[in-house]
Amino acid sequence: MLMRRAQIEDFNAIEQIIFEGKELLAKQGVNQWQTGYPNAESLMNDIVNGWTVVLEEDGEILGTAAVIDGLDTSYENLDGQWLTDGPYLSIHRVAVSNRHHGRGLAQKLFEGIFNAVEKMDNVQSVRIDTNPLNLGMQHVIKKAGFVETGRVVPISATDSSNVVMNYAYERVIKQPMLIA
Repeated sequence: MLMRRAQIEDFNAIEQIIFEGKELLAKQGVNQWQTGYPNAESLMNDIVNGWTVVLEEDGEILGTAAVIDGLDTSYENLDGQWLTDGPYLSIHRVAVSNRHHGRGLAQKLFEGIFNAVEKMDNVQSVRIDTNPLNLGMQHVIKKAGFVETGRVVPISATDSSNVVMNYAYERVIKQPMLIA
């Protein structure tokens, strides 16, 4: 099993996995991803920008996530307190194929991301958020060592005045170096 950057050729498999995730959330009564986002355009944008990673085994894509470097505007107005002020990566659009649920694949995705981040000099932490009703993702996030830091407006929100605030989490990968 390997984690790698997604290629354009992976688009159909990624889109199918995201669609399955939307269906699962709807069945669970979670309103996350139920208003058209993420859509084909946002998924293709993630791939083209080099943000999408996939977990692959025997030529089959098992899971996907968007790992975005740099300032994430959805995290600028946290109702709470981030653990760090330093550079971070954001994880969005995490999903696993419904044919492979129960194998701990979301954890494997996170582990692969953390391993890659540990090799980067300019990243101190990883941030993620999820819907308050998405108990499955909350469990995976906490199990991966993230700490809840507050609430944020979801990246997909078009009107922040009438929206359910997502739980925000951060995992510190590297402590900042103090200069004496």
